[in-house]
Amino acid sequence: MIAVVGGGVIGLSAAYYLAKSGADVVLFERASLGRGCTWGSAGWITPSESAPVVGPKAVWQALHSLGRPSSPLYLRPTLDPGLYRWLVRAVRYCNSAAAARGLAALADLGRPTFGLYDELERAGLAADMTTEGLLHVFAQRRSAAKSLAAAAVMRSYGYEVPDDLLTGGQLRELEPTLSRRAEAGYLIGGERHVDPARLTAGLATLARKSGAEVHEQTEVTHLDRAGWLVRAVTTSEGSLPVDGVVLAGGASSGRLLRPHGVRLPLTAGKGYSFLRRLRVLPRRPIHLGDIKVAVTPFARGLRVAGTMELSGNNDTLHRSRVDAIAHGTAQYFSGWDDLDGGGPADRDGSARESAELWVGRRPLTPDGLPILDRVHPFENLYLATGHSMLGITLAPASAKALTDYVVTGNRPEPLEPFRLDRFGNHRKP
Repeated sequence: MIAVVGGGVIGLSAAYYLAKSGADVVLFERASLGRGCTWGSAGWITPSESAPVVGPKAVWQALHSLGRPSSPLYLRPTLDPGLYRWLVRAVRYCNSAAAARGLAALADLGRPTFGLYDELERAGLAADMTTEGLLHVFAQRRSAAKSLAAAAVMRSYGYEVPDDLLTGGQLRELEPTLSRRAEAGYLIGGERHVDPARLTAGLATLARKSGAEVHEQTEVTHLDRAGWLVRAVTTSEGSLPVDGVVLAGGASSGRLLRPHGVRLPLTAGKGYSFLRRLRVLPRRPIHLGDIKVAVTPFARGLRVAGTMELSGNNDTLHRSRVDAIAHGTAQYFSGWDDLDGGGPADRDGSARESAELWVGRRPLTPDGLPILDRVHPFENLYLATGHSMLGITLAPASAKALTDYVVTGNRPEPLEPFRLDRFGNHRKP
């Protein structure tokens, strides 16, 4: 029996592929399936967006954001010492060489993404997956040109990136909901999006059909080991003997490791989102590059998601952050005040009339790459976390590769850049 801890998109994908391989699998989620980091995301499947969050200017931008809560990347002072340990480690990866290595690793891992999602759809995923591309929008031509030049590197990894920018008029012809603030941009065709809630529900159904047991409202409280083998997991419902464990609990993945002397180099990159019930929705996902906001049309409204707040591992929702996202986004849409159902419009662009208000903790490593590895010196304990904002994009590829590792004992080559020991000694002295 292999226990998977965590019922988000990573854990559910792992449970599905492990069960499909013939393993006996049980998944434990301490709350409700998919209600953590996955639930409030933009739902993008965009392997072209493979650049690590931790880039050459990330720490400088974080420090510059102090006192500026509207900044897309925001460092909020906290008493959590783990955040400051993480920042010290992150500094060493804030350079062009590390960013290039990270992009290459993520692009390689994500190469089979579309094919794997096609297989999941044929198996019955039913996640409302749509292929309309990803539209990048900017208020200035210069910013759009700089972004397009950076995106051009993805051509070497097999992705189609346009050569030329779209003008403001062309953008509004493509997306009539855009305002005149949208001066330039470009479309990455072929990118996809899903409804995250339907995605996790679909993955749970596929996992169960493949033979996995899925338990909600069941917390794993302890790993019982003999030497360096995990022999059982203790849950809120009792103890269960196991042959292996996959920890896929997002930013909380380290909770079960600390009693065994293992400290994960993780912090929470908090994100916010809400649903705007516009009368007329955009046709496709849009990245507002100037303010780093993602918008995605769902059947029930427009999901607006943004910000990367570094404030420690907590779920505190700061309304000023939500209002800043809403105010910035409103400037890019001509019909922001035209709400479906005739409800009162918030003319200042705030989110007071918005639904599905959410804050979530994206698991973030110092180099911005996931950890997909066996936890040494344990012989049967594996880790799948740290996907930051690429969880939905990389979940099938990560889970399938990790399944090969768990089943065969041999690490697949695409997982080599995602070893835990790349951060040095992760065991406490």
